[in-house]
Formats: sequence, structure tokens, C-alpha cells
Amino acid sequence: MITPDDLSRIRALPGDASVLMAVVHVNPADPENHGGALTTRVKSALADLGVPPTLGQRLLDDVARAREARGKSAVYVLGEGIDERFDVQLDLPERFHFGRPLPVLVEQAAQALPRVGVLAVDRDWARFFVFEQGELHEIRRERHTELDELDRDELTASTTAVPGAPGAARAQDGSGFSGQGTGPRSDSGVEFFQRHLDALQQRFYNDMAAQLATELKARDLRHLVLVGPVARLAEFRAELPDTAPFTVIGETNVEVGTGTAPEQAILDRLLPLLEDFAREDEARLMAQLQEEGVMEMERVLEMVQQGRVSLLVIPEDGSQLHLFRSHNPDVPYFTARKDVTESPLDGSLMERVTLEEVLTPLRELYGLEVRRVHGEHAERLVREYGGLAALTRY
Repeated sequence: MITPDDLSRIRALPGDASVLMAVVHVNPADPENHGGALTTRVKSALADLGVPPTLGQRLLDDVARAREARGKSAVYVLGEGIDERFDVQLDLPERFHFGRPLPVLVEQAAQALPRVGVLAVDRDWARFFVFEQGELHEIRRERHTELDELDRDELTASTTAVPGAPGAARAQDGSGFSGQGTGPRSDSGVEFFQRHLDALQQRFYNDMAAQLATELKARDLRHLVLVGPVARLAEFRAELPDTAPFTVIGETNVEVGTGTAPEQAILDRLLPLLEDFAREDEARLMAQLQEEGVMEMERVLEMVQQGRVSLLVIPEDGSQLHLFRSHNPDVPYFTARKDVTESPLDGSLMERVTLEEVLTPLRELYGLEVRRVHGEHAERLVREYGGLAALTRY
């Protein structure tokens, strides 16, 4: 897993350092990684980039080990004084980069799927997890202990017979009718028991809902997935306030009991749900851009530099898009125009760079949020929207 400390360390690399960065799909279950196919594929990518043999060999030597490790993908940062490999439990698209550090490559791997909270809940258990980078971590679990202490016989004893009815047994001391007489039985005891059970269940769900809001806020999580039987989830959702600071983005269930379900069983149901959510969220974003957004690379860059853009939307692989930036970092200037050879701000020369290379300075300089779109949405962004799109602050 890639931690915030890892990202900070990668971002702090000297800007003029020369590093090899790669995301390699090493999942041993993939037939394309069997035999020598994985090594051959990596060798070809390194040759295309012109990576020095010594540096490239460091990656090749480790790839075989990474395939035997627990990750489905391995993220590398290799260079002088740095030798990092991060194992990620997701099937990520492969990326290779050689040159100046490109922190966004590692960031993209860390953010491939959204971080979400997961609550597995039924009558007896509530288990809270955090999903991140393909891994599921159980944070806490609560058992509904009041159900263990519930004595149905005690609750219904005084109402399971109709006092005074023919055939009702008298108490041994003759003072009245026994609560468990042999006369006609009443349903009132069963009803009372059910009402009491429902009240206990509602209190359990209400307590869990309150704790859930605290857990999600503490971990800066805005999305929640519920796991459990349909009827129990409906009861739990009824206890969630309309003003809850999170959104339930999906529900699923597992075949075994919620309290004993292994994490892998939950994870197997969770991954397709999150992938669907990510696609639907991108579709909503593209529709919003169509109605409210700014498009075309030059226009977007102009508005970015005016401080008017809040959200910048880019294709999944920004290394395929090129633009120009000024050499002087103290007086930054960005343009998509090839005919601009000098910055109009200070006359410094312009250099051709990939979009990936300027994402970090754009975010830092102008306070942008950056979202990537994938697959057909990325193709449409390039084909119809001119490569970049944005939502504005005003």
C-alpha cells in the first residue's frame, strides 16, 4: 500500500533528479504474466524509454520477486539513493516513465479507486471497515449483546395465559392465577416481546449510526457501502439522518453470516460495486462538463492561470498530451500554443512538456482539484473536449 508518508517522500525528490518510475501489472493469475512474458514486456518498455541498462536491470531483477508477493500491481521509484516498491492489490494499467520525478504517477496508483467506509451489519453484529487501494481493513466491531441478555420466557411469562379463564391453573398458595396456567393463551406476550425486540434493535442501529458518522469523519471518508441482509440494511438506513455527512453509494450481501464473514468474501462483492460507482461518477461528471464546463486546452489553461478553475478534468494518461511552460518557475506561464516561444510575462523561453509533468505545479499554484476520467470517457475528453475540461469557481 502507498501511504501519505510515501507520497510526501516522492513529492520531495529533487526536481532535477533522474528516476525510473513504473507501474507493473504483476498479478500471477493473469496468463499474460506466465513464464517469461512479464519480463519480456518490461524489457520492451524499458528499451523504448532508453533507460540505462544498470537502472533497468534493477527493475527487472525485482519484477520476478514482485510477482510472488501479495500485490497485483507493483509501483516502482528507482534512482540514485532511492529504491522503492509499493505493492497494490489492484489490477492497474501499466505505466513507465524515465526522467524527472513524476509524483502523479504514484498518486494515480494510490487513487485508482475511491477510499470508502464499509459497514457490515445485521441483527447481531456491526463491523466497520475502510477500503483503500484494493485492501479492506477492519477498524472495529460491535456485537448486539442486549440480545444475549434477552429472556423471552421472562418477558412473556405474565401474559402467556388469560387469568380467570376456564382451565387456568391457580397459584399454589391459592392467592390468584398462575402466570403460566393451562388455560387459553394470549398473543399479547408475543406482541410485547416483539415490540421490546424491535426497540432494542432500533437502539442498536441508532448507536451504530452515530458511531459511524464519527468514524467516517475521523478518516475523511465521504462514501459508505453497506453489507448485509436486505431487510436489516433497510432497518439500519431508517436510522441514518437526512443530514448525515456521508453518502451511501451501494449495498451488497455475503453468503455467510455478517459477523463471521471473512474480509475476502466482503472484498469480492465490494470491488465490482466500486468499479461501477467510479464509472457512473465519471459519467455524471462528463454530463456536468457538457452543461457547465469549460473545454479546449488553451481556454482551460487561460482560466486556470486566472484562478477561475476549481476542478480540472484530464484523461487517465496525461503523458499523451503536450503543452508548453516557461523555464522560469518564479514567473510561471503555461500555454497550448506551439507558436509561443517566449513567455509574455518575462520573456523566458518555453519548453514542451507532458500534462503529467505540470500537474503538480498547477495544483500548487492555483489550488486545483484534479480528476481523471478513464476508458471511453477519456477518449471523449480528447476527441470532443480538446483534451482538457474544467469546472469554474465563478
